[in-house]
Amino acid sequence: MDTFDKFIEFQKELLQSQLKTIRRYQQQSPQFKKQPKRTSKLDVVEDILLSADQPLHISKIIEVAINDYNVTLQRDSIVSALVKKSVPENDLSASHPIPSL
Repeated sequence: MDTFDKFIEFQKELLQSQLKTIRRYQQQSPQFKKQPKRTSKLDVVEDILLSADQPLHISKIIEVAINDYNVTLQRDSIVSALVKKSVPENDLSASHPIPSL
């Protein structure tokens, strides 16, 4: 093997190494990552309530969802879902609990 052949072999290995590095970075780049999981409307409401410093009225929750999350919420659906979620073992609770009869 003469000097030129050694040089060609060296260049080949160098380029293969560079190509391997490029492929590794392509796999890590954001455009090749999986799309983030979609957020449900109830997840948006939960984020709003947990980030608030105080209990919020449903109209305020809907307003924040529209302004900050660009999500339109149906009042009755969200209230129903929150009532189902407001059990003692969850973090969420009603701001004005209904007295027991």
